[in-house]
Formats: sequence, C-alpha cells, structure tokens
Amino acid sequence: MRKQTKIAALISAAAVLSVGGAMTAFAATGWQQENGTWVYYNRNEEKVTETWQKSGDYWYYLDDKGEMAVDSIIDDNGDTYYVDVNGVMVTNRWVAVDNENAGDENEPNVWWYYFGANGKAYKRSESSTSDVSLKTINGKKYTFNADGKMQYGWVKDGETQHYENAWQDADYYFGDQNDGAMAEGWKEIAIVDDQAAELQPGDNYWEEDQTRWFYFKASGKKEKDQQGKTINGKKYGFDEYGRMNAGWYTKATASNTPVKDGGKQGVATYSNSFLYYSSPEDGARVTKGWFKVTPGYYLQRDKYEDGSDYWYYSDGNGKLTVNEIKTINGKKYAFDNYGRMISGFAVLQMEANSFGTGFSSKKIVQKVSSDGKYDNENNYNAFVKANDRLFTSGELKAYFFGSGDDGSMKVGKQTVEFDGEKFTFEFAKNGSDKGAGVNGLTDHKFYIGGKLATADNDSKIEVVVLDSNSKLVGKYTVEDALAAYGDGGKAHNKSNGDLDYTEYKLTRLPSGAKAYVVNTTGAMVKSGTKKDGDNFKVKTSNYTIDWIRVEE
Repeated sequence: MRKQTKIAALISAAAVLSVGGAMTAFAATGWQQENGTWVYYNRNEEKVTETWQKSGDYWYYLDDKGEMAVDSIIDDNGDTYYVDVNGVMVTNRWVAVDNENAGDENEPNVWWYYFGANGKAYKRSESSTSDVSLKTINGKKYTFNADGKMQYGWVKDGETQHYENAWQDADYYFGDQNDGAMAEGWKEIAIVDDQAAELQPGDNYWEEDQTRWFYFKASGKKEKDQQGKTINGKKYGFDEYGRMNAGWYTKATASNTPVKDGGKQGVATYSNSFLYYSSPEDGARVTKGWFKVTPGYYLQRDKYEDGSDYWYYSDGNGKLTVNEIKTINGKKYAFDNYGRMISGFAVLQMEANSFGTGFSSKKIVQKVSSDGKYDNENNYNAFVKANDRLFTSGELKAYFFGSGDDGSMKVGKQTVEFDGEKFTFEFAKNGSDKGAGVNGLTDHKFYIGGKLATADNDSKIEVVVLDSNSKLVGKYTVEDALAAYGDGGKAHNKSNGDLDYTEYKLTRLPSGAKAYVVNTTGAMVKSGTKKDGDNFKVKTSNYTIDWIRVEE
C-alpha cells in the first residue's frame, strides 16, 4: 500500500490563505499575521483559541495561544485531526506521524493515521468489544485503536500484540507497521513456538523459529481447528492456532495431548485418526489417494527413525485405511494396523463378522508376524498345523500381495518363497474369500493355508485326512495315520505259515471323513499301490485309501 506521507507542500501558509480569498487583513478582525504566524480575531476583536476557522475550502486550527497550528495532531472534543505544514486540515488521506517512543522495544518509527472526509481520524470506539474495528480504504481493510493509530501484525482487543505467542491467541493479522492491510486468504508469517520440539521432534518445520502458512477468511479471521477446509478445490488443515498443517497430523498429537510414550502406536483406531498433508510450502491434504512417505514420529516411531518409506491410502475424509482389505481401482490391497500397504506373503487374522457366522473378508485384526511362523517352510508347516482350526474357520487367512510399488492381491497359482526356497500356493480366484489361501481340495490337490500339501522327499507319500466338508483334519506320515485311525489289522501268512504282511483299514476316521494319498508333487494318487520311504504299502481307488499293508 502506498500511503500519503507528511504533507510537504512548498507553498507558504500566506499563499494558501491568500488563495482562500477571504482573509484580507482588516483592522483587528479576521485573519492577521503576527510574529510570523497567523491568528484570527472575531468581531469583538478578540483573538480566538482552540477552535477551527475556515478560509475558502480549507479549515485551520487555532491553538491555545491563538496561533494557527501546522504539521500537528489536533485533539478536539474527543476527535483527532491533522493539519499539514500549511495548517490545512487533512482529509481522505494517510498521514505518518513520528512516534516519540521510536527506538523502544516493539515501538514503530511512525504511527499511521487515516483522516476521513470530515477530517476526523478513523478510530476504534471506546465501548467496542470486538477484536477489530474495520475500515475500508482504497479497497483494503484496516483497523485502528482508540487513539486512531493504525494497528499491524497480530491484533487482539483492538491492539497490536507483540508477545511471542500472539499468533496463538489473536485471530487477525494486519501486515507490517508500514502496510497494515488486513490479511485475507493465504499469508506466510514468521512465528516463534517454544513447544515445537514436543509436538513433532525431528521435523525442520517444527523448530522453534518457524515460517508457516495461515489462511484468513474474508472477515479477516484466521481458519483454525480444521482438518478438511476446501480452498481452491483442495483440502487443507489448520491446527487450533490456525497454523496450516503439514506432514502427518492427528488431533491426538496436537499440543494438548502429545503421545510421548508411543503407547497408542499400532492401535488401529489411533492410526486411523491420522491425516497426511503435503509439505509446509504446499499443505494440501491427501484425500482418497495413494502416497508414499516415511511414517510420522507419533504414528510409528521406530520406522520414522529408520527413515523408511511406505505406501498409504487415505479415504474420502483423508483418514488412513487401516487393518482392511480394500478394493482400489479394481484391485485389492491390504493395510496393516499402522496403515501401511502390505506386500508379499502374509498371514492375516480376520475380524469376526457381525452375524457371528464366520470371519470377514475385508476387516483385519492384525497381520501375524512372520518371525518364527512363516520365515521358512518348516516354520510355516508347523504354524499351519498348530493353527489348522483357525485356518479352517477362516480366522487366519494366507494372502499373497505384490511387492515394491504394486501390492495388489494375487490369486490363483503363485510361487511363494520361504528362506530362498520356492513353493507352490493356490489362492482363491473368486467368491467371498477371493485371494485367501485355499484350504482343501482343488483339482485333486490339497492345500493347507494356501500351500500345496506335498509328501516329504524321504517319505515319498503321505496321508491327508479331510472331513465331510473337505476341510483338513490332518496330514500324516503313513505310520502316524495308521496309529491314529487304523483298525487292529488282519494278518496274512505265507504258505509255510510265516507272517507275510498285516493289512490295515482306516476304520476309525471321523464320521464322513476320507483319507487320501499325496506324493512329492502334491498330486493325489487316484488309484494303484504306492510304497512310502518306510516300506508301508498303500492302495487307493478313486483317490481314497483302501488299505495299508505292513510287510515283514
């Protein structure tokens, strides 16, 4: 803003008065020049004091000595005026008046006033209870205190606030001491925040000295305590002090309740409260979209300290997708309890559905840690066996997701690697359990936790027992199957009377269950006779076991 500075016209007061046309000096009445200044005598030939006199189109002020005031602030009946170097009352004009306290802390060199059409300075009413009293000048808005001084910077209760935390308490901002126009829209402002280190350790824009963006409404009030304010088609957030959010933000990490001990980290409802905004220079919130960043200090401290980047997806309200299998652009993705996209092979514990009849195909309780469970084949086999009931019920489900930047769910036959070894898995291609590792028969092959059931190379063949719903009862060596389900056996002797072999039948299987034989490729033996590594002979027909022989 270009304000009019002190009037510095070169014409003399005498010339101005002469131009006024009504000041010819008559004997002891009207305007007279005395001792190098102008005075005014009324009809009683008395010198007037502390009053205004007009000459032509201009007003002049006679001070308490009766002398015409020049280049001065005039206080008259509670109103403030200014007369220029020629003594003329200033109207519709900015004037800068030297500040007698200039040089003191927080004192400007000059105070700016604006004098309206009637010559009176714009002022704040003494009875005003609002923070600001706005005046529009040349299309911009300004505020003045009760003395008529233009206020600037952060303003509250009608006055400029100079203390460090004024940006937290004040709602209005009015530029600097030389251009106090009210802030509207975006404004970048330097602030000091002595609590910054507690709020977000490690991030540069949370240092004590900050330069941060604020947004001021048309009324001049700053936006604050917002998480999804739409501005020019983008969503922005502002904390309780009006500072534009940047990076990770959740109400729970604001200055009122910092999570110093990380006690809530990993709790899905806590992770779900997080929003992600862009850099302090941009700040637009990620809404219904992917983004790859390092987790925030309060979201997942250990990964924040590692500096590792992960993929996240926010919903239409900007909140993280957490513990959920979600369809995005026609593909399915899974997210853990920190909101990170899950990649590769994973076993997920699923949430019970609301009907109590099974487990959700979307909601996740947790991703089961791979350590000691599926970091190698033996651990996975043992893990599935120990939790076969949970896999059968669907509470535990194995999934396979892409790696790198595309963690989309994979279906059908897939090769999964455990500790450098590759294994065949089958994941459901459709239905409510699409993507989940198959448990049971598919194309005369049996899968346990998605992994193809194969006989150990030393065993050559093994026995798989399925219930009436083709769900796994157990996978056994031939010897263990006999011990668990075999009858007493029938001896068969040679012609010389010596024992030739004993033939057993699996008569103690659970009701409706069937026993099958699988080889080292995972294929079920349809019919014929096979021997295992311990010389147990097994005969099958139509895939089921007829008998098992133990030869002498």
